[in-house]
Parts: sequence; C-alpha cells; structure tokens
Amino acid sequence: MNRGPRGAGARRRLLPRVAACAVCLGILAPGWPGLAQSQSGLVATLDVRLEAGGHTQPLVLPAWEASGDLYLPLQAAAEYLGLEYAWYGTKNKAAVWTASGHKAVLTLAMPTAVVDGQRMIRLPRPLKFVQGGVAVTPETLLDLLQALGEESLLYVPESRTLKAAAPEHAAGRARVPARVAPVPWKLRCVVVDPGHGGRDPGAVGPSGLKEKTVTLEIARQLAKLLEERCGCEVILTRSDDRFIALDQRAQIANEAKADLFVSIHANASRDRKASGSQVFIYNREASSGKAAETAALENSDSNYLEMIKDDLRQSAHEADSITAAGLISQQLEKRGLDTRRIERAPFYVLAKSHIPSILVETAFISHPGEERKLRSRRFLAGLAAGIFTGIQGYAADKRRGTIGP
Repeated sequence: MNRGPRGAGARRRLLPRVAACAVCLGILAPGWPGLAQSQSGLVATLDVRLEAGGHTQPLVLPAWEASGDLYLPLQAAAEYLGLEYAWYGTKNKAAVWTASGHKAVLTLAMPTAVVDGQRMIRLPRPLKFVQGGVAVTPETLLDLLQALGEESLLYVPESRTLKAAAPEHAAGRARVPARVAPVPWKLRCVVVDPGHGGRDPGAVGPSGLKEKTVTLEIARQLAKLLEERCGCEVILTRSDDRFIALDQRAQIANEAKADLFVSIHANASRDRKASGSQVFIYNREASSGKAAETAALENSDSNYLEMIKDDLRQSAHEADSITAAGLISQQLEKRGLDTRRIERAPFYVLAKSHIPSILVETAFISHPGEERKLRSRRFLAGLAAGIFTGIQGYAADKRRGTIGP
C-alpha cells in the first residue's frame, strides 16, 4: 500500500602469487619492485615477514616507509591469509572478503572501511597506491582482519613480523559471528520521490506545464507497478500537490530503512533544443558543467555544508546506486528516449538519503516537443514502466550478489 510522508565495473587486478620456495629464499613478491621512490612519496625499505594463515613457511613482502609508518602490499598479504581481493580502479576502491562472505571495502586515501555494506570502521592509516598496487600499514591490516572475524595477528615492529597471536591475545579480540544459511535478498521497500510540489512548481515548460504535475503522475504509476508486480512496500514522499522540504524527503527514506530511493524529475535547460532523459547519482563534485547546472536547479531548498557531512555514508552505497542508475537508463533508452550518460552531481536530496539513491530526469520539459510528450499519460506510463523494469533488474542483481563495492 503506498502512502505519503510519515512525520516531519569491477576490474580485478591480481598481483602474481608468491611461490613457497621463493618465500623460503627471502625473495620479494614479484610485481613489487623495491629500492625506488614510489609515486606516493614512500621509499622502499627492508622486507616484512608474515607468519600465519596455516602456512608452514612465512611470506616475505617488500615494504615502504614514510614518516615512521611502514606500508606493505595488501593483495599479497590478503591472499596469503586466505582472503579474496579485488581492485576497482575506476572507483579507487579495494575489497577483501572471507570464504564465509564477510567483506570490507576500502577507498584510496581514506582512513575508513565499510564492512558487510553496513558498518563503517576507522583505520589507523589510509590506503596508499604504491608501485602499481594498494598498500596498507600492518596496523591497518590487523584491524581489517579483526573486523572480518579472521585469524588474530600481532605485529612485532622490532623484527618487522606479523604473526599469529598467542591464545591469550586472540581470546580478547572481537570476532564477527560465523554466518548461518544466508537469507536471499529481497526488495522490501522503495521510496519514490515526486520532485517539487506545492509552492515549488519546479521547471515550467513553454506552454505552462509544471514539473511538479509530471513527477507526481509518474511516481503514482511507478508505485502501482512496484506494488502489483514486486509485492514490495512503496512510500511516496508526497501523494498530492504539497511542498516537502528536501531534507524531509530523505528523512522519509532513512526512517523507512528503504532498499532504494528514487527521486523523479523533469529536466530543464536554457537551451530549448536540449532533450533526452538522464539518471544521476550523488557526488560532491559534478561530473560536468551540465550536471552542476541540473543539481543547482534542484537544490533550491538545501544546505551545502550539511551535505558534505553525508559524503561517507552515501559513498558506501555508490556501487548499488550506479547499478540501479545504469539499468534504469538502459530501459529508458529501449523506450525510444535519447538517454544521456549517467552523471554524478551534488544533489542535496541524494546526499541526505543514506541508502542506495538515484535521481531520474525523465525528459526536458523546456523542450517544446518533449513538453508535449510529458502531457501524455501514455508517455508517462512508458517512463514509469522503464524505471520499474530497471529497478527489477537491480533487485535481480542484488539477489545474485553480483554488485561490487
């Protein structure tokens, strides 16, 4: 039952594995050339030994030093410890996960990690990119292992050795409970946000069509499709012509703990020839001048300083948002719309929503031809159907577990 407001590409970059015989001889891991100044300003130093993971032989890794901190290659260490590793270069993110499925996602130059897509932990030092790979300090590696519930290690600076902790040390370390049979992911709740409303008409077309009228009709039809065909709960941030502040719209989604937030708009431009649909995800820096202009039009009721505080929480859902945006964009294109590339922009309503979130600019109300289309209930129904099918594809990807960090 839909209701109104309640209250105020991943590319895996694998380093070569280190053979046990090479480890015995103290040979540095291939792919990590030493004794040279790295691009991140670290200088190669002596090796670090890793003695754990059920191996009879230690792993000898190259190390780099800067300001007293030692850095070692994350991938080689993770794989020696029995963890999976992936590097998502286009997102500047690395991920490590266990055989039982616990996963930590780290962002280059950020001293944080998101564990199992739900909780954020603070790391002693941020990731660095050294000699073509991701490097971490021994202390950061220990914190990651603890967060993932893996083997307890100790770092001995004097010998530059990471080794299994003694039982009395291991007993005191917090561990993540082992997973039982996983519950299949299900699209439980979607918040659909018809842009503008009440005293805020949004953009107005050449013949007087108001954006707020268009967005409400699309939202109602989308809500009906989601309820009838997906069986999920749908919450409309507004179900009639009323004004709802941007932060209240996001608050509705956060309080509902929704699986997805979809804000619906009609684009506008000073260039009356501009046409097509476009899907946006949040980023503090706009990916183009046009994206910045579009965000400025939609951010009339916003506080930019508050938005900065929400960067980390929204970045944890970036992969989900990108996937949903891409699938919806594909479906709109299949319905004959001239779709533009997915872009990032500092939309306030997306920044404040701490769940996977996208903003759909369905068509240009400022374009005379597209304004005429936006007056057609059949055309609006096609837009709603395209968005719905994209959401269905997103839910299928979530069930299969194919969405990266």
